Amino acid sequence: MVAQGPDAGARMLVDHHVRMVGRARDADLVLADRSVSRHHFQVVATEQGTRVHVCPTAAPLVHAGRETLEAIVQSGDSIVVGNTVLVVLESDSNADDVAPPASYGSTVVRGLLSGPAADARGFAALFALNETLASVEDPASLDAALTAWAKAYADGESVSIVDAPEGELSDEGSVSILETVTPGGKAQIVVPTQGPSPRWVTFITTLPPDRVTDLLRRLLIVAVQLCGSRLAQLSTLHTVKAELEVFRRQAVGSAHGFLGASPAAERLVRIIPKLAVSDAVVLLTGETGVGKTFVARLIHESGPRKDDPMRVINCAAIPDNLIESELFGHERGAFTGAVASRPGALEGAGRGTVLLDEIGELPLASQAKLLRVLEDRRFERLGSNRALTLQARVIAATNRDLEAMVAAGTFRSDLYFRISVVSALVPPLRARGDDLVLLAQQILADFAPSTGRRIDGFSPEALAAIRRYPWPGNVRELRNAIEHAVVLGDGPWIAPSDLPLAVNGLVEDDAPSQPTSDDPYVVRLPGRLEDVEQRAIQAALLHTNGNRTKAAAILGINRQTLYNKMRDEPK
Repeated sequence: MVAQGPDAGARMLVDHHVRMVGRARDADLVLADRSVSRHHFQVVATEQGTRVHVCPTAAPLVHAGRETLEAIVQSGDSIVVGNTVLVVLESDSNADDVAPPASYGSTVVRGLLSGPAADARGFAALFALNETLASVEDPASLDAALTAWAKAYADGESVSIVDAPEGELSDEGSVSILETVTPGGKAQIVVPTQGPSPRWVTFITTLPPDRVTDLLRRLLIVAVQLCGSRLAQLSTLHTVKAELEVFRRQAVGSAHGFLGASPAAERLVRIIPKLAVSDAVVLLTGETGVGKTFVARLIHESGPRKDDPMRVINCAAIPDNLIESELFGHERGAFTGAVASRPGALEGAGRGTVLLDEIGELPLASQAKLLRVLEDRRFERLGSNRALTLQARVIAATNRDLEAMVAAGTFRSDLYFRISVVSALVPPLRARGDDLVLLAQQILADFAPSTGRRIDGFSPEALAAIRRYPWPGNVRELRNAIEHAVVLGDGPWIAPSDLPLAVNGLVEDDAPSQPTSDDPYVVRLPGRLEDVEQRAIQAALLHTNGNRTKAAAILGINRQTLYNKMRDEPK
Protein backbone atom coordinates (compact mmCIF):
# COMPACT_ATOMS: atom_id res chain seq x y z
CA MET A 1 0.00 0.00 0.00
CA VAL A 2 1.22 3.56 -0.82
CA ALA A 3 1.56 5.63 2.37
CA GLN A 4 2.57 9.01 0.95
CA GLY A 5 2.38 10.51 -2.50
CA PRO A 6 -0.31 11.11 -5.12
CA ASP A 7 -1.61 7.54 -4.73
CA ALA A 8 -1.68 7.33 -0.93
CA GLY A 9 -3.82 4.38 0.16
CA ALA A 10 -3.27 2.26 -2.96
CA ARG A 11 -2.41 -1.40 -2.24
CA MET A 12 -0.86 -4.32 -4.01
CA LEU A 13 -0.55 -7.97 -2.98
CA VAL A 14 2.99 -9.35 -3.31
CA ASP A 15 3.33 -13.12 -3.82
CA HIS A 16 5.46 -15.52 -5.86
CA HIS A 17 4.20 -13.90 -9.06
CA VAL A 18 6.25 -10.97 -10.42
CA ARG A 19 4.35 -7.71 -10.02
CA MET A 20 5.06 -4.47 -11.91
CA VAL A 21 4.91 -0.97 -10.37
CA GLY A 22 4.86 2.16 -12.54
CA ARG A 23 2.75 4.75 -14.36
CA ALA A 24 1.75 2.45 -17.22
CA ARG A 25 -1.85 1.30 -17.34
CA ASP A 26 -0.78 -2.31 -17.50
CA ALA A 27 1.21 -2.09 -14.26
CA ASP A 28 -0.02 -4.11 -11.30
CA LEU A 29 0.28 -1.01 -9.11
CA VAL A 30 -0.39 2.12 -11.15
CA LEU A 31 1.17 5.30 -9.72
CA ALA A 32 0.24 8.83 -10.81
CA ASP A 33 3.60 10.22 -9.62
CA ARG A 34 5.18 11.86 -12.71
CA SER A 35 8.67 11.22 -11.35
CA VAL A 36 8.01 7.46 -11.61
CA SER A 37 8.78 5.63 -14.88
CA ARG A 38 6.08 3.83 -16.83
CA HIS A 39 7.52 0.49 -15.81
CA HIS A 40 9.67 1.37 -12.83
CA PHE A 41 10.33 -1.76 -10.73
CA GLN A 42 9.21 -5.33 -10.20
CA VAL A 43 8.26 -6.94 -6.90
CA VAL A 44 8.15 -10.65 -6.06
CA ALA A 45 8.01 -12.60 -2.81
CA THR A 46 10.93 -14.98 -2.11
CA GLU A 47 12.03 -17.13 0.80
CA GLN A 48 14.54 -14.39 1.83
CA GLY A 49 11.91 -11.66 1.71
CA THR A 50 10.33 -9.34 -0.83
CA ARG A 51 12.67 -8.83 -3.79
CA VAL A 52 12.52 -5.44 -5.52
CA HIS A 53 14.21 -5.06 -8.93
CA VAL A 54 14.39 -1.81 -10.92
CA CYS A 55 13.66 -1.99 -14.62
CA PRO A 56 16.55 -1.21 -17.04
CA THR A 57 15.47 2.32 -18.01
CA ALA A 58 14.19 3.47 -14.61
CA ALA A 59 15.84 5.45 -11.84
CA PRO A 60 17.07 3.62 -8.75
CA LEU A 61 14.99 3.25 -5.61
CA VAL A 62 15.98 4.50 -2.18
CA HIS A 63 16.12 1.76 0.43
CA ALA A 64 17.68 2.05 3.90
CA GLY A 65 18.96 5.52 3.06
CA ARG A 66 20.80 4.38 -0.10
CA GLU A 67 20.03 4.35 -3.77
CA THR A 68 19.76 0.83 -5.16
CA LEU A 69 18.71 -1.09 -8.25
CA GLU A 70 17.82 -4.28 -6.40
CA ALA A 71 17.11 -5.12 -2.79
CA ILE A 72 15.53 -7.65 -0.46
CA VAL A 73 13.11 -5.85 1.83
CA GLN A 74 11.58 -7.24 4.97
CA SER A 75 8.41 -6.46 6.83
CA GLY A 76 8.61 -2.85 8.07
CA ASP A 77 11.25 -1.79 5.51
CA SER A 78 10.57 1.31 3.44
CA ILE A 79 11.31 2.10 -0.19
CA VAL A 80 11.07 5.42 -1.98
CA VAL A 81 10.52 5.95 -5.68
CA GLY A 82 10.26 9.50 -6.99
CA ASN A 83 7.92 11.32 -4.61
CA THR A 84 6.10 8.18 -3.57
CA VAL A 85 6.80 6.37 -0.30
CA LEU A 86 6.01 2.73 0.44
CA VAL A 87 6.60 0.18 3.20
CA VAL A 88 6.43 -3.62 3.40
CA LEU A 89 4.19 -5.11 6.08
CA GLU A 90 2.74 -8.50 6.84
CA SER A 91 -0.80 -8.99 5.56
CA ASP A 92 -3.61 -8.37 8.01
CA SER A 93 -7.37 -8.59 8.06
CA ASN A 94 -7.64 -5.54 5.84
CA ALA A 95 -5.55 -7.11 3.07
CA ASP A 96 -7.04 -8.42 -0.16
CA ASP A 97 -9.07 -11.57 0.06
CA VAL A 98 -6.78 -13.35 -2.39
CA ALA A 99 -5.11 -16.12 -0.42
CA PRO A 100 -1.34 -16.21 -0.95
CA PRO A 101 0.53 -19.50 -1.38
CA ALA A 102 1.17 -21.08 1.97
CA SER A 103 4.88 -21.31 1.38
CA TYR A 104 5.44 -17.55 1.02
CA GLY A 105 2.81 -15.60 2.90
CA SER A 106 1.63 -12.22 1.64
CA THR A 107 3.01 -8.69 2.08
CA VAL A 108 1.78 -5.17 1.48
CA VAL A 109 3.92 -2.17 0.41
CA ARG A 110 3.73 1.18 2.34
CA GLY A 111 6.12 4.15 2.74
CA LEU A 112 7.69 5.72 5.82
CA LEU A 113 9.75 8.63 4.38
CA SER A 114 8.64 11.70 2.44
CA GLY A 115 9.46 12.52 -1.17
CA PRO A 116 12.09 15.23 -0.35
CA ALA A 117 14.09 12.59 1.52
CA ALA A 118 14.52 10.65 -1.69
CA ASP A 119 15.36 13.81 -3.65
CA ALA A 120 18.18 14.62 -1.21
CA ARG A 121 19.52 11.09 -1.54
CA GLY A 122 18.68 10.28 2.03
CA PHE A 123 19.57 11.98 5.29
CA ALA A 124 21.76 9.03 6.21
CA ALA A 125 24.09 9.76 3.29
CA LEU A 126 24.37 13.45 4.17
CA PHE A 127 25.00 12.73 7.84
CA ALA A 128 27.70 10.24 6.89
CA LEU A 129 29.28 12.80 4.55
CA ASN A 130 29.28 15.43 7.28
CA GLU A 131 31.01 13.03 9.69
CA THR A 132 33.53 12.11 7.01
CA LEU A 133 34.44 15.73 6.28
CA ALA A 134 34.68 16.57 9.99
CA SER A 135 37.42 13.96 10.37
CA VAL A 136 39.51 15.43 7.53
CA GLU A 137 42.37 17.57 8.85
CA ASP A 138 44.17 18.51 5.63
CA PRO A 139 43.28 18.80 1.91
CA ALA A 140 45.57 15.88 1.01
CA SER A 141 43.41 13.39 2.90
CA LEU A 142 40.12 14.64 1.48
CA ASP A 143 40.34 12.52 -1.70
CA ALA A 144 40.55 9.24 0.23
CA ALA A 145 37.81 10.22 2.67
CA LEU A 146 35.47 11.31 -0.12
CA THR A 147 36.17 8.13 -2.11
CA ALA A 148 35.25 5.95 0.87
CA TRP A 149 32.00 7.87 1.27
CA ALA A 150 31.16 7.71 -2.44
CA LYS A 151 31.66 3.94 -2.51
CA ALA A 152 29.23 3.51 0.36
CA TYR A 153 26.55 6.01 -0.63
CA ALA A 154 26.94 7.23 -4.21
CA ASP A 155 27.83 4.20 -6.35
CA GLY A 156 31.33 5.59 -6.55
CA GLU A 157 34.53 3.88 -7.56
CA SER A 158 37.07 6.69 -7.13
CA VAL A 159 37.24 10.45 -6.50
CA SER A 160 39.87 13.04 -7.42
CA ILE A 161 40.09 16.76 -6.68
CA VAL A 162 42.06 19.23 -8.82
CA ASP A 163 42.20 23.01 -9.08
CA ALA A 164 39.79 24.39 -11.65
CA PRO A 165 41.31 26.37 -14.56
CA GLU A 166 40.27 30.02 -14.70
CA GLY A 167 37.16 30.63 -16.78
CA GLU A 168 36.06 27.01 -16.68
CA LEU A 169 33.34 27.41 -14.05
CA SER A 170 29.79 28.51 -14.68
CA ASP A 171 28.40 31.87 -13.63
CA GLU A 172 28.09 32.52 -9.93
CA GLY A 173 24.92 31.09 -8.48
CA SER A 174 24.70 28.13 -10.86
CA VAL A 175 26.37 24.74 -10.83
CA SER A 176 27.18 22.95 -14.09
CA ILE A 177 28.36 19.36 -14.12
CA LEU A 178 30.19 17.48 -16.84
CA GLU A 179 29.36 13.87 -17.60
CA THR A 180 31.60 11.64 -19.70
CA VAL A 181 32.17 7.93 -20.19
CA THR A 182 35.34 6.15 -19.09
CA PRO A 183 37.06 3.60 -21.41
CA GLY A 184 35.45 0.94 -19.28
CA GLY A 185 31.97 2.24 -20.04
CA LYS A 186 31.35 3.79 -16.61
CA ALA A 187 29.89 7.21 -15.96
CA GLN A 188 32.34 9.94 -14.94
CA ILE A 189 30.78 13.01 -13.30
CA VAL A 190 32.74 16.24 -12.74
CA VAL A 191 31.28 18.79 -10.32
CA PRO A 192 32.88 22.18 -9.49
CA THR A 193 33.12 23.59 -6.00
CA GLN A 194 32.17 27.18 -5.33
CA GLY A 195 34.23 29.86 -3.58
CA PRO A 196 37.39 31.91 -4.06
CA SER A 197 39.51 28.81 -4.85
CA PRO A 198 37.29 26.62 -7.06
CA ARG A 199 38.20 22.99 -7.73
CA TRP A 200 36.95 20.18 -9.93
CA VAL A 201 35.75 17.08 -8.08
CA THR A 202 35.65 14.06 -10.40
CA PHE A 203 33.55 11.03 -9.49
CA ILE A 204 34.01 7.77 -11.40
CA THR A 205 30.94 5.69 -10.70
CA THR A 206 30.22 1.99 -10.95
CA LEU A 207 27.19 2.74 -13.16
CA PRO A 208 26.81 3.00 -16.93
CA PRO A 209 25.72 6.44 -18.15
CA ASP A 210 22.09 5.39 -18.61
CA ARG A 211 21.87 4.46 -14.91
CA VAL A 212 22.84 7.93 -13.66
CA THR A 213 19.78 9.67 -12.26
CA ASP A 214 18.96 13.21 -11.26
CA LEU A 215 18.88 12.00 -7.66
CA LEU A 216 22.51 10.97 -7.89
CA ARG A 217 23.49 14.17 -9.66
CA ARG A 218 21.86 16.33 -7.00
CA LEU A 219 23.47 14.28 -4.23
CA LEU A 220 26.91 14.75 -5.76
CA ILE A 221 26.34 18.49 -6.15
CA VAL A 222 25.41 18.77 -2.45
CA ALA A 223 28.41 16.64 -1.50
CA VAL A 224 30.81 18.76 -3.55
CA GLN A 225 29.55 22.01 -2.08
CA LEU A 226 30.05 20.59 1.41
CA CYS A 227 33.55 19.56 0.37
CA GLY A 228 34.18 23.07 -0.94
CA SER A 229 33.16 24.56 2.39
CA ARG A 230 35.44 22.14 4.23
CA LEU A 231 38.34 22.94 1.89
CA ALA A 232 37.81 26.66 2.53
CA GLN A 233 37.84 26.02 6.28
CA LEU A 234 41.05 24.00 6.02
CA SER A 235 42.66 26.70 3.88
CA THR A 236 41.70 29.40 6.36
CA LEU A 237 42.92 27.28 9.26
CA HIS A 238 46.24 26.68 7.52
CA THR A 239 46.64 30.41 6.84
CA VAL A 240 45.82 31.31 10.43
CA LYS A 241 48.29 28.74 11.77
CA ALA A 242 51.01 30.02 9.43
CA GLU A 243 50.38 33.64 10.44
CA LEU A 244 50.30 32.63 14.10
CA GLU A 245 53.67 30.94 13.72
CA VAL A 246 55.09 34.08 12.06
CA PHE A 247 53.70 36.30 14.82
CA ARG A 248 55.02 33.85 17.41
CA ARG A 249 58.51 34.02 15.94
CA GLN A 250 58.33 37.81 15.75
CA ALA A 251 57.02 38.15 19.28
CA VAL A 252 59.31 35.57 20.82
CA GLY A 253 62.29 35.31 18.52
CA SER A 254 65.48 33.74 19.72
CA ALA A 255 66.50 33.94 23.35
CA HIS A 256 70.07 34.73 22.30
CA GLY A 257 68.88 37.30 19.74
CA PHE A 258 66.74 39.20 22.22
CA LEU A 259 68.63 38.83 25.46
CA GLY A 260 72.09 39.16 23.97
CA ALA A 261 75.50 37.75 24.87
CA SER A 262 76.31 39.55 28.10
CA PRO A 263 77.03 37.35 31.15
CA ALA A 264 73.77 38.48 32.79
CA ALA A 265 71.78 37.57 29.68
CA GLU A 266 73.62 34.28 29.18
CA ARG A 267 72.68 33.14 32.67
CA LEU A 268 69.01 33.67 31.86
CA VAL A 269 69.32 32.05 28.42
CA ARG A 270 70.75 28.88 29.94
CA ILE A 271 67.89 28.33 32.36
CA ILE A 272 64.96 29.16 30.04
CA PRO A 273 64.90 25.70 28.35
CA LYS A 274 64.95 24.05 31.78
CA LEU A 275 62.09 26.21 33.00
CA ALA A 276 60.12 25.54 29.80
CA VAL A 277 59.92 21.77 30.30
CA SER A 278 59.10 22.01 34.00
CA ASP A 279 55.69 22.49 35.59
CA ALA A 280 57.13 24.23 38.65
CA VAL A 281 55.89 27.70 39.56
CA VAL A 282 58.46 30.28 38.41
CA LEU A 283 59.00 33.72 39.92
CA LEU A 284 60.47 36.29 37.54
CA THR A 285 61.99 39.33 39.23
CA GLY A 286 63.45 42.49 37.79
CA GLU A 287 62.91 46.20 37.37
CA THR A 288 60.03 47.73 35.46
CA GLY A 289 60.38 47.36 31.71
CA VAL A 290 63.15 44.75 31.65
CA GLY A 291 60.99 42.24 29.72
CA LYS A 292 59.59 39.89 32.35
CA THR A 293 56.44 39.29 30.29
CA PHE A 294 58.60 38.52 27.26
CA VAL A 295 60.64 35.99 29.23
CA ALA A 296 57.43 34.38 30.54
CA ARG A 297 56.11 34.09 26.99
CA LEU A 298 59.44 32.67 25.86
CA ILE A 299 59.19 30.02 28.59
CA HIS A 300 55.65 29.21 27.47
CA GLU A 301 56.48 29.06 23.75
CA SER A 302 59.60 26.95 24.30
CA GLY A 303 57.81 24.16 26.17
CA PRO A 304 55.17 21.48 25.55
CA ARG A 305 52.34 23.91 26.37
CA LYS A 306 53.04 26.22 23.42
CA ASP A 307 49.94 25.13 21.48
CA ASP A 308 47.69 26.05 24.42
CA PRO A 309 46.78 29.63 25.36
CA MET A 310 48.76 31.92 27.61
CA ARG A 311 46.75 34.27 29.81
CA VAL A 312 48.31 37.36 31.40
CA ILE A 313 46.75 38.87 34.52
CA ASN A 314 48.12 42.25 35.63
CA CYS A 315 47.37 42.19 39.34
CA ALA A 316 48.12 45.91 39.65
CA ALA A 317 45.62 46.95 36.97
CA ILE A 318 42.55 45.11 38.30
CA PRO A 319 40.47 46.47 41.20
CA ASP A 320 40.70 44.47 44.41
CA ASN A 321 37.03 43.50 44.26
CA LEU A 322 37.40 42.01 40.76
CA ILE A 323 40.75 40.26 40.95
CA GLU A 324 39.29 36.96 42.19
CA SER A 325 36.70 37.00 39.42
CA GLU A 326 39.48 37.49 36.86
CA LEU A 327 41.46 34.62 38.35
CA PHE A 328 38.79 32.06 39.25
CA GLY A 329 35.76 33.17 37.22
CA HIS A 330 32.23 33.60 38.53
CA GLU A 331 28.70 32.31 38.18
CA ARG A 332 25.73 34.40 37.24
CA GLY A 333 24.53 36.45 40.21
CA ALA A 334 27.70 35.87 42.24
CA PHE A 335 27.97 39.62 42.77
CA THR A 336 26.38 42.84 41.53
CA GLY A 337 26.92 43.09 37.81
CA ALA A 338 27.55 39.38 37.25
CA VAL A 339 24.84 38.99 34.61
CA ALA A 340 26.34 35.84 33.09
CA SER A 341 28.71 33.05 34.04
CA ARG A 342 32.30 33.64 33.03
CA PRO A 343 35.44 31.48 33.28
CA GLY A 344 38.53 33.01 34.88
CA ALA A 345 42.12 33.02 33.67
CA LEU A 346 43.02 29.82 35.49
CA GLU A 347 40.18 27.99 33.76
CA GLY A 348 40.43 29.74 30.40
CA ALA A 349 44.10 28.93 29.97
CA GLY A 350 43.30 25.21 29.91
CA ARG A 351 46.60 23.35 29.83
CA GLY A 352 48.48 26.51 28.88
CA THR A 353 50.17 29.12 31.06
CA VAL A 354 48.92 31.85 33.38
CA LEU A 355 51.24 34.78 34.07
CA LEU A 356 50.45 36.65 37.28
CA ASP A 357 52.20 39.93 36.52
CA GLU A 358 52.91 42.34 39.40
CA ILE A 359 51.93 39.65 41.90
CA GLY A 360 53.21 41.88 44.70
CA GLU A 361 50.07 44.00 44.23
CA LEU A 362 47.74 41.08 44.97
CA PRO A 363 45.51 41.76 48.03
CA LEU A 364 46.20 39.65 51.12
CA ALA A 365 42.78 37.97 50.98
CA SER A 366 43.35 36.92 47.38
CA GLN A 367 46.86 35.76 48.27
CA ALA A 368 45.39 33.21 50.69
CA LYS A 369 43.03 31.84 48.02
CA LEU A 370 45.78 31.70 45.42
CA LEU A 371 47.99 29.77 47.84
CA ARG A 372 45.25 27.19 48.35
CA VAL A 373 44.82 26.82 44.59
CA LEU A 374 48.55 26.29 44.05
CA GLU A 375 48.68 23.74 46.86
CA ASP A 376 45.52 21.76 46.01
CA ARG A 377 45.46 22.37 42.24
CA ARG A 378 41.71 22.93 42.57
CA PHE A 379 39.51 26.04 42.66
CA GLU A 380 35.89 27.15 42.39
CA ARG A 381 34.25 29.96 40.50
CA LEU A 382 32.80 32.73 42.64
CA GLY A 383 29.25 31.74 43.55
CA SER A 384 29.83 28.05 42.85
CA ASN A 385 30.74 25.07 45.01
CA ARG A 386 31.82 22.89 42.09
CA ALA A 387 35.57 22.27 42.22
CA LEU A 388 37.58 22.67 39.02
CA THR A 389 41.03 21.21 38.44
CA LEU A 390 43.90 23.59 37.75
CA GLN A 391 45.61 22.31 34.62
CA ALA A 392 47.55 25.44 33.69
CA ARG A 393 51.14 26.21 34.57
CA VAL A 394 51.59 29.35 36.74
CA ILE A 395 54.34 31.94 36.33
CA ALA A 396 54.57 34.98 38.61
CA ALA A 397 56.43 38.24 37.98
CA THR A 398 57.17 41.29 40.10
CA ASN A 399 59.42 44.35 40.23
CA ARG A 400 59.08 44.62 44.00
CA ASP A 401 61.19 43.17 46.80
CA LEU A 402 58.88 40.41 48.01
CA GLU A 403 61.20 39.48 50.87
CA ALA A 404 60.93 43.04 52.22
CA MET A 405 57.16 42.87 51.77
CA VAL A 406 57.07 39.61 53.72
CA ALA A 407 59.03 41.26 56.51
CA ALA A 408 56.63 44.21 56.45
CA GLY A 409 53.58 41.92 56.56
CA THR A 410 52.18 43.03 53.19
CA PHE A 411 52.86 39.73 51.43
CA ARG A 412 52.21 36.25 52.78
CA SER A 413 55.39 34.35 53.55
CA ASP A 414 53.82 30.97 52.69
CA LEU A 415 52.75 32.24 49.26
CA TYR A 416 56.20 33.73 48.69
CA PHE A 417 57.89 30.40 49.38
CA ARG A 418 55.33 28.63 47.17
CA ILE A 419 55.81 30.86 44.11
CA SER A 420 59.58 31.16 44.46
CA VAL A 421 60.28 27.45 44.05
CA VAL A 422 62.31 28.55 41.04
CA SER A 423 63.21 32.22 40.62
CA ALA A 424 64.97 34.01 37.79
CA LEU A 425 66.25 37.58 37.65
CA VAL A 426 65.69 39.44 34.38
CA PRO A 427 68.67 41.82 34.23
CA PRO A 428 68.31 45.58 33.59
CA LEU A 429 69.79 47.18 30.49
CA ARG A 430 72.61 48.84 32.41
CA ALA A 431 73.89 45.37 33.40
CA ARG A 432 73.89 44.02 29.84
CA GLY A 433 76.75 45.94 28.25
CA ASP A 434 76.81 45.77 24.45
CA ASP A 435 73.47 43.93 24.42
CA LEU A 436 71.96 47.42 24.40
CA VAL A 437 73.10 48.06 20.82
CA LEU A 438 72.06 44.58 19.66
CA LEU A 439 68.62 45.04 21.19
CA ALA A 440 68.22 48.51 19.68
CA GLN A 441 69.04 47.20 16.21
CA GLN A 442 66.59 44.34 16.55
CA ILE A 443 63.80 46.65 17.73
CA LEU A 444 64.51 48.97 14.79
CA ALA A 445 64.24 46.01 12.41
CA ASP A 446 60.80 45.26 13.84
CA PHE A 447 59.56 48.83 13.34
CA ALA A 448 61.20 49.58 9.97
CA PRO A 449 58.75 47.66 7.70
CA SER A 450 55.81 49.73 8.98
CA THR A 451 57.36 53.10 8.10
CA GLY A 452 56.91 52.99 4.36
CA ARG A 453 60.45 54.33 3.85
CA ARG A 454 63.93 52.92 3.76
CA ILE A 455 65.77 52.73 7.09
CA ASP A 456 69.33 51.41 7.00
CA GLY A 457 70.06 51.69 10.72
CA PHE A 458 71.48 54.03 13.35
CA SER A 459 74.10 56.67 12.67
CA PRO A 460 77.26 56.41 14.80
CA GLU A 461 76.16 59.52 16.71
CA ALA A 462 72.76 57.98 17.47
CA LEU A 463 74.40 54.78 18.73
CA ALA A 464 76.66 56.88 20.91
CA ALA A 465 73.62 58.59 22.40
CA ILE A 466 71.93 55.24 23.02
CA ARG A 467 75.04 53.91 24.75
CA ARG A 468 75.39 56.98 26.99
CA TYR A 469 71.82 57.08 28.24
CA PRO A 470 71.22 55.04 31.45
CA TRP A 471 67.75 53.80 30.37
CA PRO A 472 65.95 53.80 33.72
CA GLY A 473 62.87 52.44 31.94
CA ASN A 474 64.91 49.56 30.49
CA VAL A 475 63.66 47.73 27.39
CA ARG A 476 60.25 49.40 27.45
CA GLU A 477 61.83 52.87 27.38
CA LEU A 478 64.29 51.79 24.67
CA ARG A 479 61.48 50.49 22.51
CA ASN A 480 59.47 53.70 22.93
CA ALA A 481 62.50 55.83 22.08
CA ILE A 482 63.20 53.89 18.87
CA GLU A 483 59.55 54.06 17.83
CA HIS A 484 59.72 57.81 18.45
CA ALA A 485 62.77 58.03 16.16
CA VAL A 486 61.16 55.90 13.45
CA VAL A 487 58.02 58.06 13.38
CA LEU A 488 59.77 61.45 13.40
CA GLY A 489 62.87 60.61 11.34
CA ASP A 490 63.21 61.40 7.64
CA GLY A 491 66.41 59.93 6.27
CA PRO A 492 67.63 56.37 5.84
CA TRP A 493 69.66 56.60 9.07
CA ILE A 494 68.35 57.26 12.56
CA ALA A 495 70.05 60.47 13.71
CA PRO A 496 70.47 61.75 17.29
CA SER A 497 67.88 64.44 16.60
CA ASP A 498 65.29 61.72 15.87
CA LEU A 499 65.62 60.33 19.38
CA PRO A 500 63.74 61.79 22.38
CA LEU A 501 65.41 64.80 24.03
CA ALA A 502 66.15 62.80 27.17
CA VAL A 503 68.29 60.48 25.06
CA ASN A 504 70.00 62.85 22.61
CA GLY A 505 70.55 65.76 24.97
CA LEU A 506 74.27 65.03 25.38
CA VAL A 507 75.19 64.84 21.72
CA GLU A 508 73.34 67.75 20.12
CA ASP A 509 75.30 69.44 17.33
CA ASP A 510 74.85 72.90 18.86
CA ALA A 511 76.57 71.90 22.12
CA PRO A 512 79.97 70.43 21.19
CA SER A 513 81.59 71.52 24.45
CA GLN A 514 78.99 69.75 26.58
CA PRO A 515 80.55 66.98 28.67
CA THR A 516 79.77 63.36 27.79
CA SER A 517 77.72 61.03 29.96
CA ASP A 518 80.96 59.29 30.94
CA ASP A 519 81.88 62.42 32.91
CA PRO A 520 81.33 61.47 36.59
CA TYR A 521 80.50 65.07 37.46
CA VAL A 522 77.37 64.98 35.26
CA VAL A 523 74.04 63.92 36.78
CA ARG A 524 71.38 62.97 34.20
CA LEU A 525 67.66 63.17 34.89
CA PRO A 526 65.47 61.25 34.86
CA GLY A 527 67.47 58.54 36.55
CA ARG A 528 67.51 56.06 39.44
CA LEU A 529 68.78 57.23 42.84
CA GLU A 530 71.27 54.36 42.92
CA ASP A 531 72.77 55.55 39.65
CA VAL A 532 73.07 59.12 40.97
CA GLU A 533 74.79 57.85 44.13
CA GLN A 534 77.30 55.82 42.15
CA ARG A 535 78.14 58.77 39.91
CA ALA A 536 78.59 60.97 43.00
CA ILE A 537 80.93 58.38 44.52
CA GLN A 538 82.90 58.20 41.27
CA ALA A 539 83.18 62.01 41.16
CA ALA A 540 84.35 62.18 44.80
CA LEU A 541 86.97 59.48 44.25
CA LEU A 542 88.17 61.23 41.11
CA HIS A 543 88.45 64.52 42.98
CA THR A 544 90.47 62.91 45.84
CA ASN A 545 92.60 60.75 43.55
CA GLY A 546 91.06 57.59 44.99
CA ASN A 547 91.33 58.51 48.68
CA ARG A 548 88.21 56.88 50.10
CA THR A 549 88.40 58.62 53.49
CA LYS A 550 88.47 62.06 51.89
CA ALA A 551 85.78 61.00 49.37
CA ALA A 552 83.50 59.92 52.23
CA ALA A 553 84.07 63.24 53.94
CA ILE A 554 83.16 65.16 50.76
CA LEU A 555 79.99 63.11 50.42
CA GLY A 556 79.05 63.58 54.08
CA ILE A 557 79.03 59.87 54.92
CA ASN A 558 81.34 57.68 56.94
CA ARG A 559 83.92 55.41 55.36
CA GLN A 560 82.01 52.17 56.08
CA THR A 561 78.89 53.52 54.37
CA LEU A 562 80.99 54.41 51.36
CA TYR A 563 82.36 50.86 51.25
CA ASN A 564 78.85 49.43 51.49
CA LYS A 565 77.57 51.58 48.64
CA MET A 566 80.57 50.67 46.50
CA ARG A 567 79.84 46.96 47.06
CA ASP A 568 76.22 47.51 45.98
CA GLU A 569 77.34 49.01 42.68
CA PRO A 570 75.68 47.14 39.75
CA LYS A 571 78.04 44.79 37.99
